[in-house]
Amino acid sequence: MTRTPPSAPPLPPHGGRDATLAILDTPPESHDVETIVLPGDAARAGVPATRIFLARPRAAPPARGFPLLTMLDGNAAFDFLTPALLEAVPGLAVAGVGYDTDKQFARAPRVLDYSPPEAPGAGPRPDPHHPGRMAGGAEAFLDHLTGPVRAAIAARVATDPARGTLWGHSFGGLCTLYAMTARTGAFARYAIISPSVWWDAALAGRLVDGARFDPARPTCAYLALGDREKRTGSDGPPPDSPAPATMALAARLGARPGLDLRVEVYPGAVHIATLPASLPATLALAAE
Repeated sequence: MTRTPPSAPPLPPHGGRDATLAILDTPPESHDVETIVLPGDAARAGVPATRIFLARPRAAPPARGFPLLTMLDGNAAFDFLTPALLEAVPGLAVAGVGYDTDKQFARAPRVLDYSPPEAPGAGPRPDPHHPGRMAGGAEAFLDHLTGPVRAAIAARVATDPARGTLWGHSFGGLCTLYAMTARTGAFARYAIISPSVWWDAALAGRLVDGARFDPARPTCAYLALGDREKRTGSDGPPPDSPAPATMALAARLGARPGLDLRVEVYPGAVHIATLPASLPATLALAAE
């Protein structure tokens, strides 16, 4: 599916710059917004403390609790969120899970946390693309995300475990793909935005081919990317079509029984632009 991305203000700073986080100074009428810092995790040595950005609906919770959208790269995600976006989903709780930093993206920690292990239990390994940087820690990160992070959120807002959505962009999209295929029941819905399939396309393919979904209770997934994306630092002009490796992976996902997959291409969108372009559809999906 291809559509014109929604109109949006100029992109906030990115690529290593500080997050502005205007949403904290001008919260929406529908939500209270706060930040929580969790201490470092001994199982993830060298990773900074977790900063959670939490938008709690001001309405009374339904009997089973609010649906919850969990967003990776929380510092950047909440930099792109606007009051209008949150006011459109007044009954949705939103948690951005990031790092205790002023930057939009904590580059080395997110690569470690968001990249899948070569096999279950394999643990971290040197990043094949950046010598000296570690990768493959997504298994331990998901333990952290579904353990202490989820508990900290539940202590502050009543949520419905059956209506949880995980969103990730870029390396966060790769981690979301890993969570959906390796821990299918951890969330009910998944928004996989511009996943970094290039990092290890063979591993991503193995994750998809090994995934098992329940046809009686289909897993809902939204996969989106732009048609002008290229890897940061690569030479040449932007392409004029979506990444072939990602589209091939989407086709393999679409063939899996028990997966309700929607694929969308944002015309004219470069890599960073797919983050805000994905928010309206993701928020609507998570609020269902």
